[in-house]
Parts: sequence; structure tokens; C-alpha cells
Amino acid sequence: MAQENFKVSDNAPSGLFLRSEPIVKEATKIAVLPMGHKVKKIAESETPKWWKVSTTLDGGEMVGFVNSTFLTAVADFVAPESVTRITSVHLKRSAAVKRSNKAFAFALNEAGQPMRDPSASAAKKVEKLTEIVEWLDVESLEHLRYKRLPSATYCNIYAYDYCFLANVYLPRVWWTSRALIDLNAGRNVVPIYGETVHELNANSLLMWLKEFGADFGWRRTASIDEMQNAANNGQVVIVSAQNKIPNRSGHICAVVPETATHKAVRSGGQVTKPLQSQAGARNFKYRTEKWWIVSASTFREHGFWINER
Repeated sequence: MAQENFKVSDNAPSGLFLRSEPIVKEATKIAVLPMGHKVKKIAESETPKWWKVSTTLDGGEMVGFVNSTFLTAVADFVAPESVTRITSVHLKRSAAVKRSNKAFAFALNEAGQPMRDPSASAAKKVEKLTEIVEWLDVESLEHLRYKRLPSATYCNIYAYDYCFLANVYLPRVWWTSRALIDLNAGRNVVPIYGETVHELNANSLLMWLKEFGADFGWRRTASIDEMQNAANNGQVVIVSAQNKIPNRSGHICAVVPETATHKAVRSGGQVTKPLQSQAGARNFKYRTEKWWIVSASTFREHGFWINER
């Protein structure tokens, strides 16, 4: 008997569209089936590799078409490792995730990427943080991961990559409300995009830092001087701001160690403008400015955060 039951494979880690016709266009989208979601094959369509399938999604029965290239036999599907408590979560792929591509929700796994050891000396951590900034090379036009589009900027992606390589946790994806309830109850939860985890934008990150940041080593400060001194001591430091208008972009950037050629601005021995690195409306490795003040009318709230790990 022919195999009838399949799951969305990890070749579609962000999910697979169920469509009304075996044609890729906006008008044929019915719903997104998360990775690992089960479907039943009804028949092959006249379009090669496209199948008519049935499935149950959010309690409703649905029929449509999917590209079978992104399905795997139920027995062959290997789910990501489950957890039973609230912990850091990253989406990872066996395929390469490089600065030159747009796998925005996924952690970098590029050959030769630098990583900071939190247990190293302060001098070594400073050296590695500077190496991370240089390696990420946010100003490079070849790095599509950070390249501004007319309708989108990627400050949160860059801040995530900086923190990820520095071995501290800032979420790119975070647990859904339902997943948090299950984790608090000690139930097994598998991190699956669109089902148990969702992406956080720059606006969401400020709220995450306030609610969960302390659990992952983040401490808030009101001092720009302390913030720069912490970065100069090899700690990971960020500035986060939330837009007054929820559907407009907030901002987040890293405060990074000073170098021989790039310095913070001081007055009377106190830092007034920290040295920052960001993607956004402008991508730059190093710059000093107080954007959260210059654009104060844009932001509802901002905060300075130092990671103690």
C-alpha cells in the first residue's frame, strides 16, 4: 500500500504553504503548515511534484495542494529536541546560514565565525567582541542579512547575531504564549517556527528584556558611562527602544568596546555618546550618537542593558 501520511520536513523550517491550486502566487495561499505538521496525501496533481492533501489545522479540516519536495515520511521525520522549562531558544539549520543570505529567523552557522568565551579574561573578551564586529562587517553590501530594503531594516537581526556570537542570549525567536504555559507546567515543548516559537521585532525586544532579561543575565542601567565601561571590559551591551506606534520599527543596537581608532565621546571624563555598531536605516560598524534622544519623538521608551555573563 502506498504511503499516505507525511510531515512537513526540515527543508521548510519556516513552514509550508497549503494552497488552493498547485501554483505559487499570493492568491493561492490558504495557510502555513508548520515544520513537522502531518498531512495525508489524497492524489498527485497534474503539476509535477505537487500533491493534493488533507490536514487538520487549529481544529479545522482543510484540503489543498503542497509541493511534495518539502514533505517527508512520518517515520523519517526527526523533530528538534524538546525542552520542559523556559530556556533560551534558537532556530538552527543543518544547511549553511551565512551573512550573505536571508535566513532571518535562523542562527548563523558560517565556517570561521568568531565566538566569545564568557569565561575568558576581560582583555580576551574585548578582543573577541571587536573581532565579531569586524567579521559581521555590517556595512558590506554582500551581506544581504543586514541590507536595508525600502520597507524593512534589520537592527534586531544584527543585534541578535552580535549577542549570539558573544555567547549571550538575546532572542531572534521566542516561545509563544501557549508554549510558555506548557513550559511552566513542565510539559515537553518542541521549538517549531510558527507553532511554538515566533519572531521578535525590535519593538518586542524591549518588553522581552524587561520581562525575561534578568533570567538571561541582562541588567538595566541608566548610566551611559557605565554602559561604555562595561563594553570596554568585554561585556555585551545593548540599547533598545520601542516605537510609539506598534506597527512601526523600534530600534536596537550594540554598544561595543573602544578601539585604537574608534572612541566614545567624553566630556569631563564621562562618556556622553557611547561607541555603537548597528544595522538599520544606516548600517555602520562604529559610530557615536544618541539616537534615542535625537529621535525621542519616535520612541515610547528606551533602555540600556548590560549582560553580566
